[in-house]
Amino acid sequence: MIRGIIFDMDGLLFDSERVGMEVIKKAALKQGKVLTDDTVIATLGATNVVGKAIYEERVPGIDAELLYQGFAEGMSEQAELGAIPLKKGALGLLQKVKVLGIPCAVASSSPEKYVRLYLASQKITEYFDVLIGGPKGINSKPAPDIFLLAAEKLGVEPRDCLVLEDSSNGIRAGRAAGMTVCMVPDLIPYREEFAPFVDYVAKDLTEAGERFL
Repeated sequence: MIRGIIFDMDGLLFDSERVGMEVIKKAALKQGKVLTDDTVIATLGATNVVGKAIYEERVPGIDAELLYQGFAEGMSEQAELGAIPLKKGALGLLQKVKVLGIPCAVASSSPEKYVRLYLASQKITEYFDVLIGGPKGINSKPAPDIFLLAAEKLGVEPRDCLVLEDSSNGIRAGRAAGMTVCMVPDLIPYREEFAPFVDYVAKDLTEAGERFL
């Protein structure tokens, strides 16, 4: 039985990954560097520390700290403008969950200040009991740590939690945490190699809600 729901943020609640891809490419161009889609996608679901390591490995000479600074500034501007929309079905699912009284958390690899900014930009903060964003000292996805912390803060056993994720790192983290995992693909399409890590694949959050609630 589902007693708690843990949402990823980027690409799951918010259609932010497409926006973010353009923002970080522009930030790289300021250094005279070109980022490929594959390189950016490789960082999805990872903390800034892991993402920076990927960029430094794949793009010789790039200043990853400066890159992420430009990315953060660009995404903050987009959020403040309300230009990062919710994904299809997100608001309806949150409203349904609130009526059912199921506690919810956001567990994102993005820093907590951005989690709060994004949620506030679309006025959905009230739907969440717990907000966790890329905390220092906790291993990033695909390690289960961030989801286990969310379950602990919700006061729900991991086996009774539903994880909603769009990334390969996220679904692996959910499975490692011993939770029910629903993948809602975004930029990373579902592949058969993901089968061991997911219980269900939904086309959007509306379908996810219909399946589990």
